[in-house]
Amino acid sequence: MAHYLELFASLAALYVSNILFKIIYERLRFVKAAHKHGCKSVNRYPNVEPFFGLDLFVAIRMADFRGQRSQFYARLHERYGKTFGMKALSGIQLQTAQPENIQSIAATQFNDFGVGPIRGNVGAPFLDRGVFTEDGEFWKHSRALIRPTFNRTEIADLDSFERHVARFFDLIPKDFSTFDLQPLAKRLFLDTSTEFLFGESLQSLLPQTPFDTTEFMKAFDYSLLGLALRLIAGPLKFLVLLDPAWKKAYTKVHAFVDRHVTNALDNRQNFKGNHKHQSGEGTGKYVLLHQMALETQYPYELRAQILNVFFPARDTAAIAFGNTLFELARHPSSWQNLRTEVLSIPVDQKITFELLKSLKTTKAIINETLRLHLPASRITRVALRDSVLPVGGGPGSRSPLFVPKGSVIEMDLYSVQRDPEIWGSDANEFKPERWGDGRPLWEANWQYEPFLGGLRMCPAQNQVLTQLSYLLVRMAQNFQVLENRDPVWEYIEDIKMTVESRNGIQIGLVPA
Repeated sequence: MAHYLELFASLAALYVSNILFKIIYERLRFVKAAHKHGCKSVNRYPNVEPFFGLDLFVAIRMADFRGQRSQFYARLHERYGKTFGMKALSGIQLQTAQPENIQSIAATQFNDFGVGPIRGNVGAPFLDRGVFTEDGEFWKHSRALIRPTFNRTEIADLDSFERHVARFFDLIPKDFSTFDLQPLAKRLFLDTSTEFLFGESLQSLLPQTPFDTTEFMKAFDYSLLGLALRLIAGPLKFLVLLDPAWKKAYTKVHAFVDRHVTNALDNRQNFKGNHKHQSGEGTGKYVLLHQMALETQYPYELRAQILNVFFPARDTAAIAFGNTLFELARHPSSWQNLRTEVLSIPVDQKITFELLKSLKTTKAIINETLRLHLPASRITRVALRDSVLPVGGGPGSRSPLFVPKGSVIEMDLYSVQRDPEIWGSDANEFKPERWGDGRPLWEANWQYEPFLGGLRMCPAQNQVLTQLSYLLVRMAQNFQVLENRDPVWEYIEDIKMTVESRNGIQIGLVPA
């Protein structure tokens, strides 16, 4: 017995010594950075339970339950500074809502920060290595494969998009009855994303589709929910693995993707030397899976790479479109301004990429929606080496901030894009007119980054903006009245890997 006690005491002493060494070593590095760069300490959230931060973790989960997580973090920034440290069932995490820091993390000090240490293993077994989870050369290679999917020629191909939009309009009630637009929007972009990813659309909007779209979308949404829970659960992330419903959901998603992967590998000889692969819709578009099948013969790797693109491709544009209608239904004057601009387009004029870029009111409405409702309101990075951010330390968070290697830092884009110091006292209000001529250059100052910026900027940004513009034009052409039918006026968040309206988009429409 005495032997075991001695062994336990030795292990405990070794553990404590290791912690003390890390604390002292980090402190010495901070002193060096303070001397060289003028770094100062960051303000800290005062945890009641200081060891794990369980009190703050519970408070954040309660905000989740209310659908107000983003607002909760914004209030923390108001109280503890635009950059502060906190514990929430984790080690010390840094929270920043300062554009200077976001620019440094995403662009000027890009190589100092990454995602691999926090995303790499968390996504498994649903989501494995790909452009969303990796850093370094693997990420660069994955990004290079994806880029041609979103080039200028592919984005400007609106004829292909119109085929799906026409089917979408066929399913919209025309009798002014109440319906939820969000599921229809997700089906629309499920069809378009499967076409450019797999070369074959699911055609979920067709009345006779053989595919069980509802079950698949439920499985995909639950898979993403499990992934989001693993990302926020810290040391308790293993509990998600014990959920049999999560395994059932991601197994269904894997089976769907695996069928397409097998088909692509069986036909890979047909793809060689042809970067514009003929899709199942006969469009001759660049098909991502076909190109990836030329790079690897491993089915598991192909599945992982495609899934890393599939979930943002399906969700980002659908949610952004729904959010735009959410705001327009609550602001009839903005809807009428949109219709005025759209109806000024000659009836016989074809809707082209160039025409969409010229529509100022349409663009302003989209910009304002994305300012208030980002596809992802918070983006996490981890320091891959010791780094110094330009601001965040000292009084008012205005001094340089030392960020030790391994530190987790979250960029709060929601708080930046609703900061009254940047946007004025009406920062929380939907006002597209703020995007008129003579406005401040918010984008250049990293104060407006709904798709982030830098090398990890969303590659589908231009495609999403083009498709949103096209959909708004077609909506304004086809419907004269858009009315809100949601009894709850406020936007209630439902956060998975993206942020959407928990209540959906409850509206009524009158045809033009």
